[in-house]
Amino acid sequence: MSTLPIIQLGSTGYYVRLYQMNLNGLALNYNGFAIDGNFDIKTSNATKNFQDRFDLVSDGIVGPDTWKVLTENVKAVQKLLNSRGYRAGYPDGWFGANTTQAVQQFQRDNGLYPSGIVEPRTRRRLFDPHPKHSYEVRPSSNDLSSLNPHVAALARRFLDLTRQNQLDVRITYAFRSWDDQDRLFAQGRWLPGDIVTNARGGDSYHNWGLAFDAAPYENGEITTDNEKFIKMGRLGQQVGLEWGGTFKSIVDYPHFQYTFGLKTWDLLNGVTPPA
Repeated sequence: MSTLPIIQLGSTGYYVRLYQMNLNGLALNYNGFAIDGNFDIKTSNATKNFQDRFDLVSDGIVGPDTWKVLTENVKAVQKLLNSRGYRAGYPDGWFGANTTQAVQQFQRDNGLYPSGIVEPRTRRRLFDPHPKHSYEVRPSSNDLSSLNPHVAALARRFLDLTRQNQLDVRITYAFRSWDDQDRLFAQGRWLPGDIVTNARGGDSYHNWGLAFDAAPYENGEITTDNEKFIKMGRLGQQVGLEWGGTFKSIVDYPHFQYTFGLKTWDLLNGVTPPA
């Protein structure tokens, strides 16, 4: 592949459109930017989100590292489609018409909505066709037993620590179903409400039993005191949990997770966390 230009906010033209097509095809167009060759603020924000996902410098500037990770991800999709008999064309790293049509046919053959984008359900079916666990159909639960055993153990240690520090903290959500996650993703986009997540069903650690939500209570109700949420978050960090209050894109004070160093794309691609 020839050297690709650096593009960023304000850039226009052919390579911006190719870049937007790739992001969209990999289901990373969470904020609905237009595929028009104009690197606008929505494209910039989606870029930062993508860079953060893959531990790249989150500056919104598409340089060699960002191009490489993006095109390699498209190539991986193209190669798998071709190996399964779907004609995605030569794996060139560009999510063009042939790749889109191949994804649509794969989705039809697997009972999925033929959107032509590799959203989480399509990714898992493509990369992990015989999964060990049926996370997609598990119901939501606020019971710690619905979590990965190690994450559940950390959650219990966290709750003990909050009680020792005179906080009444309760679990408000543990495992979240993929359908419920899709409804959250739709909120503020095509359903009423504010945007609360950039993750579709399957793209949240909640959907894999690796995350839970908690809140401090006062007089039987969730407190509105931010300082208590911050104190709770610090206590979660003390037991080794990652706290959503430190997130860059959407700050999430109730959220805690332990990921074993895995990305949600690793999980969708068939990597299994330790039991």
